[in-house]
Amino acid sequence: MAILNGRVALGLALAIVAVPAHSQSGDLGIGIGSVSPEALKASEARVKAWYAKPDILALKAEADAGKAAPQVRFADRIRDDLLGESWSRDKIRENMMKYYAMAMGQKYAPAFARVGLLAESVEYGMRDLDESLDYYRQGAEAGDRDAVAGYVRLAFKPGFCSFCEDGGDLKTDHQKLMKLGHGSKKRPEIFALYRAEKRDMIAKAVAFALVARPRPGDEASHLLAGALQTGIAVPQLAREQQGADKPFSFSDYAANSAERGKPQWLLEPDLDQAITILSNLSGRGDILASRKLADIYLTGRTGSAGTIAKDPGKYAFYMKRAVDAGSILAAYGLGFELLSGRTIPADHVQGFEYAAKAALAGFGPAQVTAAYAYREGRGVAKNEAFALALFEKAANNSQLDGAEQAAAMHRAGRGTPGGRVQVPDAVFWEKKAAAIKALNPVMAEAVRRAHFDKFE
Repeated sequence: MAILNGRVALGLALAIVAVPAHSQSGDLGIGIGSVSPEALKASEARVKAWYAKPDILALKAEADAGKAAPQVRFADRIRDDLLGESWSRDKIRENMMKYYAMAMGQKYAPAFARVGLLAESVEYGMRDLDESLDYYRQGAEAGDRDAVAGYVRLAFKPGFCSFCEDGGDLKTDHQKLMKLGHGSKKRPEIFALYRAEKRDMIAKAVAFALVARPRPGDEASHLLAGALQTGIAVPQLAREQQGADKPFSFSDYAANSAERGKPQWLLEPDLDQAITILSNLSGRGDILASRKLADIYLTGRTGSAGTIAKDPGKYAFYMKRAVDAGSILAAYGLGFELLSGRTIPADHVQGFEYAAKAALAGFGPAQVTAAYAYREGRGVAKNEAFALALFEKAANNSQLDGAEQAAAMHRAGRGTPGGRVQVPDAVFWEKKAAAIKALNPVMAEAVRRAHFDKFE
């Protein structure tokens, strides 16, 4: 990608300078008693107004005419716009499910994916993972890739099975065991059932996920590639025990000690297959796949999944592909590596150009990196005024280093008008730094993630 000859540097410099049959009778759902009459009345007004909107009336008419796609769109609108309302909430939910069911009755695959997600999610109070998997299966068999992703996501969870509690930590649900006719079985037999069921479930998930030409961003393909890099191990609790039914002997214990330390697999790791999947996605314009491949080649991989040697050339190739497709995170990552020379050969000029591209887009860590480059004259002409302005921009994007460096430069009179020390400004940025430091780890991560998510 040609972005040299000072175009990004110049741009960066310029940027720095310059109504249904609802009623209140009946069960209105959990928690209604805590809703004030005023809030309930306001909710009622919003619901009735929503159903009276011309576009909603038109969409409902299409859905009532028996067309599956409008039925799903109408149910989606109810889900997105009304499920949080307190007035007649159970009837709102029933109405939503009615239209999804109408579409499922016509074997419309996206409807199965929607209902599967509702059954999987805690958010809507409808959690039933067994039902969710079944809906996803039906949608996957009809070719819906969102349903495939849902099936893969559940199948790959080691703590999920037909007789497991929904908590996901491999606790067996005795009522489910009884219903399935396994209530009389002993723990080793139950865990043998678990291993067999999970392997069959995962094999089906892999078959669903593997397609010749996945669309860019295909979640199922990404999930499969990730699982193949690490494998899915049998949980320790459910591992097959060597000689479990034999009397204890020290000789058997010693002979089996090595085996006990090895993982047992529900899905064996395979790095080559993971790279094949990611390469297919990358070639079709999938930015995240390109970044994942670059990450593999940046340091290489060695483990049970296989061995891939570090390859700076392939790292740069996939990062540039991601940048060309519009990835700001890739521009920052490639720029940082080229400027630092930590793991690939340094190229300060190109490194600055990539970092500056991300800084111009407003990405905080890239603003810090470009600021250091300006202050040190690394890959670009030294300019402390630009450096100070970028540190301040980074601080306003919650970058601690930006706030600390801005404060230090104001105290030293670096990059300031006339090179004058500016104590009030230094104090301002010191307070900004203190506020960033004071965030608890959970909040700090939330702030960081929210900023990164803008550029994903």
